[in-house]
Amino acid sequence: MEFEIEYCYEKNSPKWDAFVEEICGDVLQTSAWANKELKYHKWRSVRFYVNVGKTLVAGCQITIINDLLFRNIGLVNTGPCFKIKTPVLMDLVVKELKKSVQTLNLSYLIVQPNYNEHDLIPFLENEKFESKIHNFPPFKYISPEPHTLFLDLSLSSDELFKQMNENRRRGIKKALKSPFQVKLGGREDLKTFYDLYQFTVSRHSYTHPITQKTVVWTPAIAYEELYHIWDELSSRGWVKLFLGLVENEVICVALTNPFGKTFQYQHWGWNGKYSEYHVSDAMQWEMIQWAKTNGFRYYDFCEIEKDIFDAIRSDEPIPEELKKKVFFGPTMFKMQFGGNIISYPDVYVYYSDKVKHLLDNSSEELMHLIKHYKDFYWGTKNFSRDHQINFLGYENFFI
Repeated sequence: MEFEIEYCYEKNSPKWDAFVEEICGDVLQTSAWANKELKYHKWRSVRFYVNVGKTLVAGCQITIINDLLFRNIGLVNTGPCFKIKTPVLMDLVVKELKKSVQTLNLSYLIVQPNYNEHDLIPFLENEKFESKIHNFPPFKYISPEPHTLFLDLSLSSDELFKQMNENRRRGIKKALKSPFQVKLGGREDLKTFYDLYQFTVSRHSYTHPITQKTVVWTPAIAYEELYHIWDELSSRGWVKLFLGLVENEVICVALTNPFGKTFQYQHWGWNGKYSEYHVSDAMQWEMIQWAKTNGFRYYDFCEIEKDIFDAIRSDEPIPEELKKKVFFGPTMFKMQFGGNIISYPDVYVYYSDKVKHLLDNSSEELMHLIKHYKDFYWGTKNFSRDHQINFLGYENFFI
């Protein structure tokens, strides 16, 4: 079998997007998502395809992040992607990833394989990709929690219902008898979504382990970014907005990514009203039913904490320190729907010769610089958020 490598620098690649969806990859690997990154962050993306004749069998999308300190940083989000897997093909793809550091003039390349790519790890390690990720940028865009929970939607609705915790079943039964209803929303409902989402996120806080100061959580997506996501993905059916209503008032919302064979539950917002109707139980159940009806194979709850998962599943008392963690409640709630824990592979990085030299010869000084740079980065982000200033494009002054 003879492989040929082809690079694609186009903004839109229907061929690649269809491939990623066909192999049940992640929407983050599509050119549609790359266009969102380009319009909102001014980041460009490059793809390489591995073909056998005219058939695309593997490939990868690399997002190039503009950074003040490190210039070009490569990020492979939930990739690379494979239609077929052989040792020769996996080795070829990893070697091309390594080569891209020099080809694309990257300071380093971060690779976050998808959940089903654990067998790629030996090939990454063989090419000197490191699993030890230094506290380098991008600070926000590396997944903080490498575990999730999948429901098997090939089960019948009765089987899915039976595997739930008794509290969840009771909540759904009560909700079905209440005035609470769920419907799909559109672009005109994004402002409502964001208000409820921001309200919900801002109610959570944590204590910084070093400063011991209380830090309030901020939304994972910005208001303007939300519209870019919608405009790029909605026409393809890759983003859906669910609205929960009581007497025509939207009281809760959920933003989801149905893609390939997996329905991803991403972001949730609720104003706290009508808790007696068990709206969170009902919303999840309605989305599970929608995903089943529309032919999805898995329901992905997106992000749980494994130490909390293990503690809840064990017969031992749950340690008090775990109960105080921000994700304790959400993790427990998701687990009570049943399903199986899914672990993503570690994140791997390959450094350019220049950055590797800095790490080997000036590690302490470099880490000191990174710490101050990180403080500057988040200070800028928080200032722009609090004062509604858009700093996008500021990196051009440093190039």
